Amino acid sequence: MATPRLKHVMRTAVAVTAVTAAGVGLGATPSTADPAPVSDARKHLDEVAKQAEQIGQQYLAAKDAVAAHQAEFDKATADISTAQRDLTAAQAEEERFRGQVDKLAAATYEGANFTQLSALLSGRSAQDFLDQSTALEMLASRNVDILKTYDAAVTKAADAKSRAADAQQRAKSATDAAQKLLAELDQKKKDADKAATEAKAALSKVTGADREALGFAGDLGSFIGPSGAAGVAMQAALGQRGVPYVWGGETPGGGFDCSGLMQYAYRMAGVSLPRSAAAQYGVGKSVSRGELQPGDLVFFGTTASNIYHVAMVVGDGMVVHAPTTGQNVKVVPLAQASSNYFGAKRIVG
Repeated sequence: MATPRLKHVMRTAVAVTAVTAAGVGLGATPSTADPAPVSDARKHLDEVAKQAEQIGQQYLAAKDAVAAHQAEFDKATADISTAQRDLTAAQAEEERFRGQVDKLAAATYEGANFTQLSALLSGRSAQDFLDQSTALEMLASRNVDILKTYDAAVTKAADAKSRAADAQQRAKSATDAAQKLLAELDQKKKDADKAATEAKAALSKVTGADREALGFAGDLGSFIGPSGAAGVAMQAALGQRGVPYVWGGETPGGGFDCSGLMQYAYRMAGVSLPRSAAAQYGVGKSVSRGELQPGDLVFFGTTASNIYHVAMVVGDGMVVHAPTTGQNVKVVPLAQASSNYFGAKRIVG
């Protein structure tokens, strides 16, 4: 079975041979003409589409943040319930032993407990002294045990009360943060919808060769992935070639945006990923560009919080991704996926 690299070389060799043969048949010299200039409409589309993707990813990142705060709130609420139950039990235990401590204190105050000196003075013989001393030691030991148990109950109640208060504060903080983000989220959604509309309008003005270039299907060859989840995810992503880019899309029937495709592919492999590209960058192990393997995710942006595009490595220096408005899921060279390469993550393995 040919390796991905060999298949890629063979495809390139066939293309080069065909061009050379055509040149020889026509008796022409190799062409040195520059590629056709990109139209202003295409340049505008690229600019608007990139902005739309950036704004869309910011919106998805905000949704991820709201979900994270909701999870924090849910955990804090559960912790409150657990801490309150522990506090009730600890307080009951504290109250139970408080009665024994109170009795011990009263007995001590009234002189009910003999000292070793009183045992010596009241004993009729050395054996009486030894017997009474042993009894006193046992009584003292029991008193110490009561005090230790009571002290432990008090400490346990105080700890439960502290944990309950901490959980309540965490719940409040999570709620406040989520409410603030929800207000921002509404505006980000409006901005994202507006940017997507502008991108579609720009697409409608692209014609001719530029329009044909947008419909370029990319590399349709086969790629062999690794075993395990990374390989399953890679084949799942490759299986979506030809599905249109749709902002916010995350299903084959509804289309994909860049991070939606990655989330879908790894979900097919049984691995959960967050929704936005920036949040996906927070998952897995960082790998250098020279260590990339099929199934790795590559990210584009200027900072970790401003990542706006993600693609998946498939081998041969190629990646599969959902590019942008007007294009379909396709396989292209890594260098053509987007600008501002930021880093890569190995999700599994």
